[in-house]
Amino acid sequence: MSGHSFLKKGSEAADIIANFDWSKTSLGPIGEWSPTLKSVCSLILHSPVPIVTLWNEDGVMIYNDAYSAFAGRRHPELFGSKVREGWPEVADFNDHVMKVGLAGGTLAYEDQELILYRGGSGEPERLWTKLDYSPICDESGTPVAVMAIVVETTAKVKAEQQLRAEKTRLQKMFEQAPVSSRR
Repeated sequence: MSGHSFLKKGSEAADIIANFDWSKTSLGPIGEWSPTLKSVCSLILHSPVPIVTLWNEDGVMIYNDAYSAFAGRRHPELFGSKVREGWPEVADFNDHVMKVGLAGGTLAYEDQELILYRGGSGEPERLWTKLDYSPICDESGTPVAVMAIVVETTAKVKAEQQLRAEKTRLQKMFEQAPVSSRR
């Protein structure tokens, strides 16, 4: 990682970023990256929260170690890919995210249901996430990318669904229970 002091040492994502051929993307060679791009990479690499950044109009993906766990078997191939191509099953959703973010807007979703192909089986996976999107502005204040904080909430949503189902079951049992009358 010599020459790339902004990258966190000991991070798998940082190693991938340092060794990736970024000249094949709209970001260009890593040595020519803007101070904004370098600073944002440093910030996300130090975060324990899953973060992916979507750069330029095509949404070139750079993410941290926590996001690589979320990406599942799509990691590390998602690095440097365009978000609409990297996650084709949610391309329309990500297209909206890019339009809003690059226009300077923010988006927030609580327990957003998604169907993603991230496992090795090739089968779609139904999951829920908390998603927060913010624009990343360059030195002149122009939005040039979108930052996505992605926290999977599937376990919480399923637990809430089970609690609701159990409450409904108990309510029905209570309603069907014989009523004894005392005199």
